[in-house]
Amino acid sequence: MNKFIFLLSCMLLLSLFSYSQLGVLKMIGQDAEKAKLGYSLFLAYNINASEAGNRVVTLELLDGGFFPDKQEYEDRLIGYISIKAGYRYIFNEEDKTGFFLEPQLGYCKVVRNREEALSKSGVAAALIGGYSLQTDSRGSSLCFGLKYEADVAGKEYTLQSIGFRVAYIFSLTRR
Repeated sequence: MNKFIFLLSCMLLLSLFSYSQLGVLKMIGQDAEKAKLGYSLFLAYNINASEAGNRVVTLELLDGGFFPDKQEYEDRLIGYISIKAGYRYIFNEEDKTGFFLEPQLGYCKVVRNREEALSKSGVAAALIGGYSLQTDSRGSSLCFGLKYEADVAGKEYTLQSIGFRVAYIFSLTRR
């Protein structure tokens, strides 16, 4: 447990100082027993859809997840890459601070490792729920969230995960 808290603290500090968007993932469903705790790196671009900034169209230009394998398994899913679009609804009428829900839909590529890496393309669907904290008057925000993602690229190339995400969303425009 202490190792998990230390790792989470390090990822949070790294995320804050590099404007990165990071996550920790746990595979669920098919082949979940074959993978350890996974890692995620994502790059999202937000477009305000309301004057207050509490309605946001999200373009997730890159979302990659990697799951290290357990030693006794050789045939396992090792990860995914997806591109998605979503709509974030923040339950606050004044600004970007508050709880939010964000459904997403897009394209994915799921990689399976056998003797050689094999991949298939498919559909990615995700639902993120969390808390957004506006950090300055320009509209930048710090987001914490839980994400469920299903990447469906065929019977043997389906991957489901639940993850914890930390993102600092830097706004270049004023509200």
